[in-house]
Amino acid sequence: MNKKNKNIFSNIWLEEIWEEIEVQFYGITVALIFFISIYLLFKPLWMNPAINFILKKINLFSF
Repeated sequence: MNKKNKNIFSNIWLEEIWEEIEVQFYGITVALIFFISIYLLFKPLWMNPAINFILKKINLFSF
């Protein structure tokens, strides 16, 4: 295998890894948007402990 083929395979491999990272990032982002929108629209009781926990953490960082 020559140097050119090795570089092509490396580039393809890096592009594949980057695509997987990108898909994971989009999935996490959409999941967060989904749960935030559910909370804002319906304010279900089962989300109150999570929201209280997040707000408590935010208040710790504020001065």
